[in-house]
Amino acid sequence: MIIDLAAHLISKPPVKLALDPFYEKYCDAQGIPVIASKEVSDTVLLIARDIIIHMLSERPDIRLQLITEGQKVGIIGVNQQMSDIPEYKNLKKPELGDKRLTEAEIRNYDKIRQMTDAEYWNQRARGLGGVYTTCGEENLLGLPGTRYFGENILVHEFAHAIHRAIKTVEPQLARAIDRAYLEAMSLGLWKGHYASNNSGEYWAEGTQFWFWSNYAYKDGDKVIYSPADLRSYDPALYELLSRVYPATHQLPLDAFYRYNDKYGPPPKTRPATKTAEK
Repeated sequence: MIIDLAAHLISKPPVKLALDPFYEKYCDAQGIPVIASKEVSDTVLLIARDIIIHMLSERPDIRLQLITEGQKVGIIGVNQQMSDIPEYKNLKKPELGDKRLTEAEIRNYDKIRQMTDAEYWNQRARGLGGVYTTCGEENLLGLPGTRYFGENILVHEFAHAIHRAIKTVEPQLARAIDRAYLEAMSLGLWKGHYASNNSGEYWAEGTQFWFWSNYAYKDGDKVIYSPADLRSYDPALYELLSRVYPATHQLPLDAFYRYNDKYGPPPKTRPATKTAEK
């Protein structure tokens, strides 16, 4: 009989992963390592594990591609900063002209110039996309008053990893995502929304709406809360997402599932920045 599920599923990281000693916790999301320092709660590792498994449940080919690429997911503790993460210690702040900069950052780049690299990233993000995808512990727990409260950042960042794998396992789908993005922009969809930045953010934001785990978005008289709203507003994106994700539209243990529906209309302002791809 298993009395303590966390004790059964969480262990020290396998030696073969060759991780920095900073990482003392590990669990397996069907071949994708979920890792964290000892400060991160066991519960959060299990939440991340279940979300990853569910997001990939309809596409074992994408999961295998991610494993081949060495995909990992890390959790940044509530009391940790980006600069505490070994992989990010030498991360440089973007130069003026870098596509990762938001419009607000470009306007205020003089302030960024005065920051150290660590200061920039510690105030800029609570995780990054990429072969090593990270997100904050507080977000997975749904702690009120924390940055990005109301949307699931792991869903967003892991969607970037999935998009990257799609480019290898199904390049025709990747091209269709690019075309849908350009068509959406030509139709004036997603004005002022993070989804309008590029096809990668279009896919990642759409993924959040697919799983009903995003801030509501208002475009004129239209308000997008739910997967059904997404299907009505941007049917091309909805159809592409349906080729990858399960039709249930609900992730296990997602603290923000239907949060935008339960707690009223969209906020007047969204957070100035979302997490960024490395």
